[in-house]
Amino acid sequence: MENNFPPSNNEQPNVPIMDAPMQQPAAVSQMPEVVQAPVTPTASYSSFQEPETSFKEPIPALNPMTSSEVNPIAVVRVLSSRGVEYVFLTIALVIASISLGALLIALLNGHYDFSVLAYPTAALVVSLPIFALLFLRLKKAENLNPSLAMDPSKRRSTQFMQIYSYIICFLTLIGVVSGIFANMSGSFSGSIVKLILDALVVLVIAGGILFYYWRDEHKTK
Repeated sequence: MENNFPPSNNEQPNVPIMDAPMQQPAAVSQMPEVVQAPVTPTASYSSFQEPETSFKEPIPALNPMTSSEVNPIAVVRVLSSRGVEYVFLTIALVIASISLGALLIALLNGHYDFSVLAYPTAALVVSLPIFALLFLRLKKAENLNPSLAMDPSKRRSTQFMQIYSYIICFLTLIGVVSGIFANMSGSFSGSIVKLILDALVVLVIAGGILFYYWRDEHKTK
């Protein structure tokens, strides 16, 4: 007999199970194509330039007292090798001229004592040969090398001699004129002739030195 009662809740109807077709997963929706913006090439690190500014920071000055990179060098002026010889020549000339003038003035005034003539004679005997030797040596060097005539050391020595001889001549002329005025007033007790002769000796010696060096310097220029 067929059971006409409906199946209970716990019982399922015996329905033949058929293989249900497998459901395919939904197709992945196609993503819209992404258009990439063109990439602008950036400058490399090596070509990177710092933006210019409207002002530049001043560089601090180095202090020569504190900086180890700055070594001050003292400037010392020295004579040239020939300049030392010109100084020797000048010293010998000054001593020779003074001793020669003292010797001639002593003889003009009648002083023939050995005690009076000993020192100026000895000074003349020593200084005159040294002056002559140095003078001939330097003159020969100037002939071989004309540029030596404009050596600064030589010019200092020659200019000193010009100033020295000019002062001697200047003071001698003042002494002669004052002696003449004193003789005219009656206050001069000596011989005016001997005074003029003594002044003439000094003027010849000092004036000759002044004339020689003055002419030599202007001829060199």
